[in-house]
Amino acid sequence: MKKKLLLAVVAVCVSTFVFAQNNGNPQVVSQGTFIGKTIPLRDMPTIYELGDFDVEDAKVINEFKKFGNEPVNENALPQNGDPVRQSEQGTRDALNVLQNFDGAGLSEGQAIPPDPTGAVGPNHYVHAVNVVVKIFDKTGGLLAGPTFLGTFLGNGANNGDPIVMYDHLADRFFVSQFQTSNNALVIGISETPDPTGSYNVYSFPLDAFPDYPHYAVWHDGYYLTANKFFGNTIYALDRVAMLAGAPSPTIIGFNLPQVVDNPNGVFSPEPANLIGNAFDPASPAYIVYLQDDAWNGVSFDHLKVWEIDVNFALPLTSSISNPLEIPTQPFDSFLRPFGSGDIDQPVTNQRIDAISGVISYAANYRSFPTYNSWLITFNADIGAITPGIRWIELRNDAANDWSIFQEGTYAPADGEGRFMGSGAMDEDGNIGLAFNIGSENTRVGIRFTGRFDGDPLGEMTFPETTIVDGNGYQTNTNRFGDYSHLSMDPDGVTMWHTAEYFSSVNFWRTRIASFRITPSLTDDIGVSSFVSPVDGNLGTTETVEVQLYNFGSQAQSNFDIELYLDGTLVATETFTGDLDPQEQENYTFNQTLDLSSPNTTYTIEARTILATDQNTPNDGFTIEVDNNTLSVGDAAFNSSEFIIVPVSQKVYDITFTTSKEYGAINYEIYNTIGQKLYSGAMANKGNEYVAQVNMNASPVGVYFVKLSNGEFEATKRVIVK
Repeated sequence: MKKKLLLAVVAVCVSTFVFAQNNGNPQVVSQGTFIGKTIPLRDMPTIYELGDFDVEDAKVINEFKKFGNEPVNENALPQNGDPVRQSEQGTRDALNVLQNFDGAGLSEGQAIPPDPTGAVGPNHYVHAVNVVVKIFDKTGGLLAGPTFLGTFLGNGANNGDPIVMYDHLADRFFVSQFQTSNNALVIGISETPDPTGSYNVYSFPLDAFPDYPHYAVWHDGYYLTANKFFGNTIYALDRVAMLAGAPSPTIIGFNLPQVVDNPNGVFSPEPANLIGNAFDPASPAYIVYLQDDAWNGVSFDHLKVWEIDVNFALPLTSSISNPLEIPTQPFDSFLRPFGSGDIDQPVTNQRIDAISGVISYAANYRSFPTYNSWLITFNADIGAITPGIRWIELRNDAANDWSIFQEGTYAPADGEGRFMGSGAMDEDGNIGLAFNIGSENTRVGIRFTGRFDGDPLGEMTFPETTIVDGNGYQTNTNRFGDYSHLSMDPDGVTMWHTAEYFSSVNFWRTRIASFRITPSLTDDIGVSSFVSPVDGNLGTTETVEVQLYNFGSQAQSNFDIELYLDGTLVATETFTGDLDPQEQENYTFNQTLDLSSPNTTYTIEARTILATDQNTPNDGFTIEVDNNTLSVGDAAFNSSEFIIVPVSQKVYDITFTTSKEYGAINYEIYNTIGQKLYSGAMANKGNEYVAQVNMNASPVGVYFVKLSNGEFEATKRVIVK
């Protein structure tokens, strides 16, 4: 592709708009707003502290369709079935599921559909659904949450459509949701590699509601697409600024030249999402969208690919190309009219959505020594309104532009619909594909398949492996999904997938599972989590207990474990027991740690040492531990009686009773991202200081009330309901 055509950039934030007159140049450049730094996510209240929930109270997250028209070309191809359909399952030995555990449920998310998303780092899996976030270790142990997204990101609103990414180039996590009140995208970037810690939070208000936002990591920015009624639909965010916690990161918006929108509902192009550490630093970003010849204005089935060059230092020089058109084998991306459901279920006449005419999340991209690979997936009707998964691997290299290397429609001839696919390629070029399966005969579940690099082109050569079978169905709405999410482990070979299924009638759950296409590693152990120490009043001889996990297929024993405190190696000890494959054992260090300094955060790491270990990224695990011991003066101040009592709806009396004279005492009230919302003086009534605060302007959530006389301070948490 020749990167010649410049295209418009749209206004998105509350800062000053800069308009350009030429449609070939950026029209608007703006900045997001730094909202604040959150308290550590592990210290935030769980949903259970904020009130009870009845399943009947679940809210439906509305999806905004740009159009509601069915495709118009009755002569569109294919006319006699999908020409690249794979109608039989693969014949290799079935792949194994490595980790397999439930993520979240309706009683936690409290919304329909869940919009499951998740990303894996060296030690953690961060999972979000409508409308909560949870953090697990890589064996399914819950480390933080479930916490409402509005509490976590500090905007107070649980609006939904979360996306989680792990930025492997920076070792940081990215969590977002939209905000309906001001058409904004709210994004948190973890301050450190520990996703249970603090996040820098940004708000990017747009010119129209950004439904169905899908993001990608790229070397020069975070890219996203959104299903908007008008205005720009493609955006580039200043990744470097956001990682640094800068106050006003730039955001640039683009339209897609010569695109034809999905006439039946959701408009969802996808940005290329970089996986792996190899990349060309001069490479532009890429956007892809399908074009169905059943749509008015499309004469043949194809993909359109656009290049984006951004320059955040000189944003008006940023550009987007005309599309490269890549003909595909004929496909039919339409199932049923949007909102009527696509997949039949047993027992009930209620159908559930598969989502027609969208590129599935995420469109993963990986660089290899002699070429680049980009995997595209979407639903395709194989006939009789039964979806299969069209998957296309695009490749380019230094001399050749993007073209189709292989494509197929995975749809074994068993009457089942396969939909909500998500796929990726590992560092060896093997492809994994996970998806939902369901029909009038089968309750919706989750499965996966895959292929080795070098297998016959266009075929998934492994038979399906079941992640979880459905045990329920849905009668109250067609809403399902709206997406699934497969992400790559930093080890380069393990794939992690999350999707929705029904555990009982009208009760969704999400599942998190990992698998490998490459043969299982024989020698692969690591520290999977810490048992102790934990935050609190810590002393000079704190015990350190960790959980060890054997990720490989060979039993291990007599290996060393290193212990670090604030980056300094303090002990190397030997585990002498037996650690069987896919099993966990606890180990307590003989070495204790001095964590006695008051109001101090310590960084503790434990790491296995095995000379033959074939996967070192998962060897270590790091935690931050806070010593909450107060100084002598603060301890005396805190020994006074400090109570907060609700007197009416969101109105609170603050009382501080003491036998000592502390002079003037003021109160300040903060939210979870450190914004001071209320302040004032406490009235001195002898041995009692009092104040009343009306918090009706604040949403339901957790807040912190701090009292101080300028020398000493005390803080209490209050949950506003």
